[in-house]
This record gives sequence, C-alpha cells and structure tokens, in this order.
Amino acid sequence: MKVTLFKTLPLMLAAMLFSMTSWALELDDAKAKGLVGEQVNGYLGLVKADNMEAAALVVDINRQRKVKYQEIANKQNTQLANIEKIAGEKLVEKASEDHCCPIVGDSK
Repeated sequence: MKVTLFKTLPLMLAAMLFSMTSWALELDDAKAKGLVGEQVNGYLGLVKADNMEAAALVVDINRQRKVKYQEIANKQNTQLANIEKIAGEKLVEKASEDHCCPIVGDSK
C-alpha cells in the first residue's frame, strides 16, 4: 500500500503537537516541584542542582529559547540581549512567585 504525504502529514503534525504538549507538562511539573524557575535574563534557572532531569530540561529549553530570541533579534535588527531582557521581564511577570529564581550561574 502506497502511503502519500497527505495521509502521513496529519499524523506527523499530531505527533509533533503531542510531543510539544508533553514537553509543556514536563516544564510545568518541574516548576511546580520547585526544580526550575524563570529568570530575568529570559532563561530558565535550575533551583535544585542535584536533579539531572531538571538540568537537562533547563539546557534544552534554554537552547530553544536562545534560537527563538536570536530569530526575533534578527528580524527586529536589534541585539540578542535586548530580546532576552524583554522576554525575561515578561516571563517573570507571568510566572508566579514560586516559579522564579535568582540568577546563580549561566544557565543559557
């Protein structure tokens, strides 16, 4: 049976959306457990240094954020640091007090 792109594309999109939803729940769970928190620099910070899963999550999300921030900076013809600052302010403002953390080291 020949599989066409039009038949497989919706399945691929559904799988991608599912994986993004799982990632979001993982982040929310890590925040709820106090393992990670938002920082004013626009990146996630690691609260519990001894949790390897949380550390990997921070690295992965911060990598994705940096790529997105750079894309925005390029489109707006501005420095990456400007976008990081604006994003950080918005993320901290949006997060509850329990989901923020001070900048301890470079978590980018």
